[in-house]
Amino acid sequence: MSLAEILPERAGFTMGAVLADPSLGASRREVDESIVLFEPRTPANALYFIEAGQVRVYQIGHDGSTRLSDIFGAGDWFGIAALAGSEDYGNRAVTVSRSVVWTIPVDRLIQALGRDSSLTRKLVAQLATRLEEANNTAARMMFEDCNQRLVQTLLRFSRTAAATSQEDGGVVLRITHQQLAQAVGAARETVSLGLTQLRQKNLLRTGRNRLSFNPIALEQFSRRQLANGHPVANGQPVKVE
Repeated sequence: MSLAEILPERAGFTMGAVLADPSLGASRREVDESIVLFEPRTPANALYFIEAGQVRVYQIGHDGSTRLSDIFGAGDWFGIAALAGSEDYGNRAVTVSRSVVWTIPVDRLIQALGRDSSLTRKLVAQLATRLEEANNTAARMMFEDCNQRLVQTLLRFSRTAAATSQEDGGVVLRITHQQLAQAVGAARETVSLGLTQLRQKNLLRTGRNRLSFNPIALEQFSRRQLANGHPVANGQPVKVE
């Protein structure tokens, strides 16, 4: 079976055919466990493409603390600091369980973008979507209370490789409370309280490193909360009603 047959068609072209081009200099890596692909100070000289599996990206604070910023899955690009011309990646990328990841030298990729309009459109579309999500996340940090940030983070991650769809329309999101707190930008205890309140409203079920919920029901709940106008009380999360 050829590489073009292994990788699915996306956005009107076969990614496998692109990566199989020798001029691109792409290398394929298959891992069966969690490994670090790059650290904040790793020179940003390559872009990454996920064939299968899951990669999580963390921001690292000056004190060594971490914040889960993105979850990527099959068909996603990451390591875009290389495309921006940065000296290093500025964050940490870690595979989750079995993953297949391609590494593409950034200079070769830039040359390929000039030759392949389909590849260019695909990459630009992903980067534009990611930029919009980053702007929305930053806005939530400023304008929304902790519970709204928690709900919106759950909804965002429900559309990533960390979530598995269920027959009833719900999803199972595999994430720890600590990782969720990092993504929300709040203390773990605060996020755990918010999850408890959502569970009491039958909007969410919790398990060991997993959360089950219906994204549509959670989105409707979020809209009702915003329509009712629940302000932040002294910087603390308001009670879920």
